Amino acid sequence: MSKNFKKMTSLLLISLLVLPAGWMPSTIHAQEKEDIPVLLYHRIVENPTIEWTDTSLEKFKETMAYLHQNGYNTLSSEQYVRIMNGEEEAPEKPILLTFDDATPDFVTNALPILKQYNMQAVLFVVSDWIDGDYSMSKDQLESLVNEESISLENHSKTHDQEYVWHQEIAIEQASAEIAAANQYLKSITNKDPVLMAYPYGTYNGEAEAANKENGIKYAFKVGYPDGSPYAMGRHYVLMDTTLEEIAQWIGGPAPEEKPEEQEPPVQQFSTIDYEDQSMEGIEGRSGTEVLAVTDEANHTEGGSFALKVEERTETWHGPALRVDPYIDTGEEYNISVWVKLLSEESTELQLSTQVGQGDNASYHNLDGKTITTEDGWVQLQGSYRYNSTGDGYLTIYVESTSSTASFYMDDITFEPANSGGTDIEKDLPSIKDVYKDDFLIGNAISTAELEGSRLELLKKHHQLVTAENAMKPAYAYNEQRKFDFTAEDELVDKALEEGFQIHGHVLVWHQQSEEWLHSDENGQPLSREEALNNLRKHVQTTVEHFGPNVISWDVVNEAMNDNPPNPSDWKASLRQSGWYKAIGPDYIEQAFRAAKEVIEENDWNIPLYYNDYNDDNQNKAEAIYQMVKEINENYGAENNGELLIDGIGMQAHYNLNTNPENVRRSLEKFISLGVEVGVTELDITAGTNNELTEGQANAQGYLYAQLFKLYKEHKEHISRVTFWGLNDATSWRAEQSPLLFDKNLQAKPAYYAVIDPEKFLAEHEPEEKEANQGTAAFGAPKIDGTVDDSWSNAAELQVNRYQMAWQGANGTAKALWDKENLYVLVEVKDSALDKTSENAWEQDSIEVFVDENNGKTSYYEVDDGQYRVNFDNEASFNPGSIAEGVKSATNQTHDGYIVEVKIPFKTITPVNETKIGFDVQINDGNEGARQSIATWNDTTGTSYQDTSVFGELTLKGVETPEEPDIEKPDDEPTPKNPGQEKPELEPNVITKPKVEDNQATVNDAIFDQLAYNGELIIDLSEHSSSIAIFLTEEQVKLLKQLHALIMIKKKDVTLQIPASIFTNGNQAVDIILQKLEQIEDALSAVYDFNIIQGDKEISEFDSNIIVSFVVNKAVAEHSNSLKIFYLNPQLEKWEVVGGEYKNGNVTAKIDHFSTFTVFEEDMETMVDAKEEKELPDTSTSTFNFLLGGLILLLIGASTFLFKRKRKREI
Repeated sequence: MSKNFKKMTSLLLISLLVLPAGWMPSTIHAQEKEDIPVLLYHRIVENPTIEWTDTSLEKFKETMAYLHQNGYNTLSSEQYVRIMNGEEEAPEKPILLTFDDATPDFVTNALPILKQYNMQAVLFVVSDWIDGDYSMSKDQLESLVNEESISLENHSKTHDQEYVWHQEIAIEQASAEIAAANQYLKSITNKDPVLMAYPYGTYNGEAEAANKENGIKYAFKVGYPDGSPYAMGRHYVLMDTTLEEIAQWIGGPAPEEKPEEQEPPVQQFSTIDYEDQSMEGIEGRSGTEVLAVTDEANHTEGGSFALKVEERTETWHGPALRVDPYIDTGEEYNISVWVKLLSEESTELQLSTQVGQGDNASYHNLDGKTITTEDGWVQLQGSYRYNSTGDGYLTIYVESTSSTASFYMDDITFEPANSGGTDIEKDLPSIKDVYKDDFLIGNAISTAELEGSRLELLKKHHQLVTAENAMKPAYAYNEQRKFDFTAEDELVDKALEEGFQIHGHVLVWHQQSEEWLHSDENGQPLSREEALNNLRKHVQTTVEHFGPNVISWDVVNEAMNDNPPNPSDWKASLRQSGWYKAIGPDYIEQAFRAAKEVIEENDWNIPLYYNDYNDDNQNKAEAIYQMVKEINENYGAENNGELLIDGIGMQAHYNLNTNPENVRRSLEKFISLGVEVGVTELDITAGTNNELTEGQANAQGYLYAQLFKLYKEHKEHISRVTFWGLNDATSWRAEQSPLLFDKNLQAKPAYYAVIDPEKFLAEHEPEEKEANQGTAAFGAPKIDGTVDDSWSNAAELQVNRYQMAWQGANGTAKALWDKENLYVLVEVKDSALDKTSENAWEQDSIEVFVDENNGKTSYYEVDDGQYRVNFDNEASFNPGSIAEGVKSATNQTHDGYIVEVKIPFKTITPVNETKIGFDVQINDGNEGARQSIATWNDTTGTSYQDTSVFGELTLKGVETPEEPDIEKPDDEPTPKNPGQEKPELEPNVITKPKVEDNQATVNDAIFDQLAYNGELIIDLSEHSSSIAIFLTEEQVKLLKQLHALIMIKKKDVTLQIPASIFTNGNQAVDIILQKLEQIEDALSAVYDFNIIQGDKEISEFDSNIIVSFVVNKAVAEHSNSLKIFYLNPQLEKWEVVGGEYKNGNVTAKIDHFSTFTVFEEDMETMVDAKEEKELPDTSTSTFNFLLGGLILLLIGASTFLFKRKRKREI
C-alpha cells in the first residue's frame, strides 16, 4: 500500500467494498469458485508504529507457526489461478499469502520465516517505487526471482491516489498503469503477471476491464465478499490484528491460550559506580552519543572510574538508564547522580525521568544546575512518584541545554523514598461540577494520566483533555515522512473511552514541527507554492483524520513575537518562523482556511482557535487583536459575516508578578472581537527548587482566585479553562510548583482558591507590591568591562524577575554615580550567547532604564531613557537622541558576560539622597529570537514606554555641603530647577529640508524632538519636480527605533512611509520621487517611486505605504470613479490599485513601488488588477497602451541616469 495511506480513506473504501457483490459488475460469482482465504500484509518489522501497514515480527512468526501446525497449504500465484479456473484440484486448507509494496523488510524479516516453514507467497510490486525510499532495491527484487516460493505480481506503476487510483479512474489510465507494471515485471521474471492488487483497494468497472485486456487473471481489492475475478477479496492484517481474528477469518481452530505473564518482582537497585568497568545498562538516548567508561575522572570514594559522555549533537542527547525493573507502581523514589563538566566552560545539566516511549511519552525534569568546568563534581538529585508504568518503559537520563557539552557521570542511586503510596482526596468538591454552568474544565495529558490514581484525579475534576505533546505537528509523521497517527489515536481512543472531550493541539507551530514541510535540506525556505501545499495537506489531513472526535482545534500556535514594538502593524510583529519565511504572513489565514474547508465539507461544528502565550502583555495582545480582526473582517466580507477564527486561546502561563488587570484588559479586548476565548494552558509559578513557602502558596492561590473571579464575570464568552498539568511534579515548570495539586496529588491552597474565589479573597490579604528599592554608591569606575575595586561598595541588585513563561539568563547589577553620570555594572549568567537576530532587543543584551525625575509617568518624558548594550558592546537607545556621551564596555566570562556603561545625566545635577526611577533588564537570545526576559523590578514588559513600572534607585555616599548665599545681580535670571518645564517630545515634527540639485537633506537636530511612534513630516510642498530625500545611517537607525512614520509632502503628491520597511539594516536611504511626462487621460501627475537602501532596492514591503495624488477633479465625471493605477511592466498595461477621493486628493495603500498616476475608472467596465482584465478597448486606452510602452523605455533610461547621479553625489 502507499506511503500516503490514510485511515479514513481506507475505512471508506472498505465500507464500500463490503457491499453485496451484485453492486459490482461481475461475470463469475465467487461462490462458483473455490473458497480460498487470502491474507493481506504490508511491512513485517520488529517495532511496529503504523497501524495500517505494520505487523510485528513476533506476531508474524506466531501466525506462520499457527498455519504450519494446522496444516494450511500456501499457494503460488500460478497455482492459485489454476485452482480458481478449475484446472487443478486444491490441496487441503489452501491459503494465499500476499504482501503489498515490496518493502525491504520482506527480504530481511518475512522471507526467512516463510522459508522456515516451506511456505509460498505473492509479493505485489509497485514498479515506480523500486529503488525508492520506501520499497526495496532492484537488486533485492531480482534476488527474489531465484526464490521459487515467491511470486512477483502487479501492484500498478505509480500507486498514485490523487490522480490515478480513485473511484473515477478511466480505463485508459488503469490500462496504462497495469501494462507498464506488467512490462517491468516481465523484464525481471520473464513471466507475464497473472495477479494484480489495486492500490488502496480502489477500483471500478473500468479498472476491471483494464485488467482483463492486459492479461491479468485475477485482481484483488480490500475486504470481502468476493466480486468478479477482478474484484476478489482479501483479509487486511493490521498492526493490532490478533491471531484469534485471523483464525476466525480462515475458519481455523482457536489458537491455544497463552498463560498470563506474571509481572516480575521489583528488583533492588545497586549503586552504579562503574568500578567493574561495565556500562551497567546505560545507553545513549539517540544512539549516536559516545559513552565510555574511563579512568580520566572518578567520584566514588576509593574508586577509579566514571562514565564519559561525548559527541552529543542535540540538547536531549545523553545517557539513559531503564529503571522500570526497580519500580513499584505508585511509590516515590529518590534519584541522584554526580556529574562533572568536561567541555563547554559553562552549561546547565539536567536530571530527568521519562515515562513511556514514542509520541505518548512524558518527560519530567527533576533537577537542573548551571555548572562550570571549575566546579568539579556536582550532585543532581530529585524525587518522583511513578503513578504510571509507562507501558513498561521508564528511564532516568541526563541532558544539557548545550547540544555539544561533554561530561562525566558517576555514582547513580535510585532508592525508594518510603513515603508510602498516596490516594486522591475523594471528598473534595469537583472543579468541573463547581463550574458546570460556566465553562469546561480541562487538563493537559499524556497516556500516563490515563491510568491509576492519576486517571482517578483527572476524571474527578475535569471533563476535557488536551494532548500535551502527542498531537503536535511533528508527531503526525513517521521516519518516512508519511502520516502516522498511531500514537495520537491511542491517546484519543483512551480519552474517549474514559468519557473525556478532546481539544486538538496543535496544527501549525514553529516548534515540534517537521522542518521539511517548509524548508529544504539546507534550511532555506521552500517555494511559496510548495510550502503552502504542505501546509494545507497537513492541516486538512489531520483535521479530517480526527473528525468530530475533537471538539475544537488550535490551528496556529505562538505566531506572534513577544512585546512587539509596533503592535498595530501585526504582520511586522509576527515571528519569523519557517512558515513565515516560505509563505509570508498570510500563512496564518491560509491554515485557518484549510481547516475551515474540511469542517464545512463534513458539516462539523468544530471551533478554530489562535493560541498564544504572554497574553497579558498589552503590546502582544494588541497585535493579536489586530491580526484576528483583519483576518476575520476579510473572511467575513466574502462569507456573509462568518468568522474564520472562532476563538483566541490565552495560554495563561503566569507568575506571582502577573497583574490580573492586564489579563482583564486582554480578555475584554479579545471578547470585543466577537470571538470566544479559551484559557488554554493555565499555570502560575511560585517558589523555587520544588519548594513552596506558605506565603508563596497563599499568594499563588490569591492570583488563581482573582483569575477565576474574572473568568466567572465573563463566562458567557469563555469556552474552557484548561490547567497545563495535573500536579506539580509532572508540570513542565515543576521546579516552581505551578498547579493545584502537589507531587502527592493532594490539594494546595490554589485548589481552594479555584473552588471558591470570593471566599479565598476574603480570607487572605493581598500582598502589597512595591517598587524595588536600591542604592547607588558614590564613585566613578573606569569603563573597561572589568569589575574593579570601585564597585566594591556598591549594593547588588538581583536581576531575576521573569516577564515570560520561559526562564533563561539572569544576573546581578550594581550602580555608582557622580554629579555628571550614572554608572551601571551588570554581570550576566548565560551559557550560550546569541546575536543573530536583526532586532537588538532579541539579542543577548542588557538594558538600563532611567527616569531622572522619578515621575512615574505612563510615557517617556525628556528626562527618560532606555539604554541597551549587547554582549559584543553594540549599543542602541530609546530615544535615539540620548546616545550622546554614553560609553560602554563588555567582557565575556566563563559563564556569561559583563557590561559596564556610563550614562550622562541630562536634566538633573544629582545630590546625595536623590531618588531616580531605575530598572535593569537582561534579554536572553536564542537562535535569532528572544526566549527570556529577566528584570530587577518590572514584570509587565512595558518599561520601554512606561516609567511607572521602574524600581527606584537612591543615590548615596556624599554629604551635601551647605552652599554659600551668593548675591546675584538683579538682572541675572534665576536658574530653573532641573526637571521643570521640560520640553515634551512631539508626535508630529515638521521639517523643511534644504534642497540642492533636486536632493533634499534632513537636519539631525529635528530627530531630538520626535516622539516614539511619531511622524516626521518632510515639507516639500513648494516643489513639484523630481526629487530625492537622503537619510543618513544614524537618521535611519533613529527612525526605526522610534517606529516612526515618514510623510513626504510635495505639491502634487504625498507619501507616508513606515520606517520599518527599511529592511537593509541601518544603511543610508534614498527616497526617490521621479516625476514623468504627463499622460493623456491621467488626472494627476505621473510618478515613479524608488527606495534605495545601501546596495539594495526596496520595491516590495509588508507594511503598506500610503500614496495620495492631487487630482484635477474638473475633468472627472464621477469623483468616486477616480482610482490610482500602476504600470505593470511585465504585462505592459495599467492596472488599478484602488483608492478613495476626498477633498481634491485620491489616496490608496500600496505594497510595492512602480509608476503611479490617477485615471478615471470606466464605471461600466471596472478594471480589477486581481482579475487581470484588460482596459476597455477604446481609442483612448489603445493610445495609452502604445504610450505605456514608450514610457517604460523613458522610465528605465531616466531612472538609470537619476540613480547614477545620486550615487556620485553620495
